[in-house]
Amino acid sequence: MKTEIKFIPLVIFLCVLTFWNLEAKAQDYLPVGPQTNVPVATVTEGGWTECYRDTYENHMDADMVLADCPGSQLMLACRETGSETLMLLAQGERSDVTFDTGNDNGDVLHIANGVGWYFNDMGVDVFGDAWGYVRAGDSVEKNNCDVDSSGANDERLCWHLHGNGGYRCGSIGNDDEGPNLNGGPDAERYERIVYVLSDVPPPPVEKVPTLSEWGLMAMAGVLGIISLLAIRRRKVTA
Repeated sequence: MKTEIKFIPLVIFLCVLTFWNLEAKAQDYLPVGPQTNVPVATVTEGGWTECYRDTYENHMDADMVLADCPGSQLMLACRETGSETLMLLAQGERSDVTFDTGNDNGDVLHIANGVGWYFNDMGVDVFGDAWGYVRAGDSVEKNNCDVDSSGANDERLCWHLHGNGGYRCGSIGNDDEGPNLNGGPDAERYERIVYVLSDVPPPPVEKVPTLSEWGLMAMAGVLGIISLLAIRRRKVTA
C-alpha cells in the first residue's frame, strides 16, 4: 500500500522536471570565446534579443547602440546581409564588452570570457576609436581598427566608431584584395548586429520537445496512469 502511494510524488517530480527542462533551454546559449558560423536561431532561442542592426557602410554611434541595448550581457555579431547564419559572434558581461581600453594605437585588450575585448568611444575619429574583439591570447594591431591577421584570423571583429563604416567581420574586410567593408557596395553585403540578454528573463519560448524530452514526458504519463490505477484499486478494496 505504501509503495502505491509513493508513485504520486514521483510523478509530480518528473512532470515538474520535464517542464522546467523545457523552459530552462529558453535562455542557455552562453558561449565562451568567439564563435563562427552559428545559426541565428541558436542565438535567439538561447535567450538573446536583437537590439541593433545595420550594414557596414554606416557610421556607428556607440551611445545610441548602448541606449537601445539595455541589459546585463551583450553579444557582438556579424553576418552576410539577410543570412540565417552568423559568421562571427562573441558575448560577455556588459562591463567587459564595453571596458574602456583607452585611446591608443597599441595592443591593449581586456580579457574576459575567452575574449580579448577593446572599446574606446571618444566621440571623434581618432586612433583607437573602435569597438571589437579577438580570441583571448591573440594580439591586435589597432589602426584604428585591428589590422592584424595572425592567430584565429576569422575570430576578429572590429567596428569603427564615429568614423568610417566597417571595418571587419572575421577576416572579411582586412584583405586588400577582398571586400572593402568601409564603404561601397561590399559594405552593404555585411551586417553588424548587437544582441542583449535582458536582466529580466523573457517569456518561455514555445518549442518542440526533443526525443529525450518526449521520452521523459511519456514516462511521467505512464507512471501517472499506474498511480491512478493503484489509487482506484485501493478505493475498490477499501
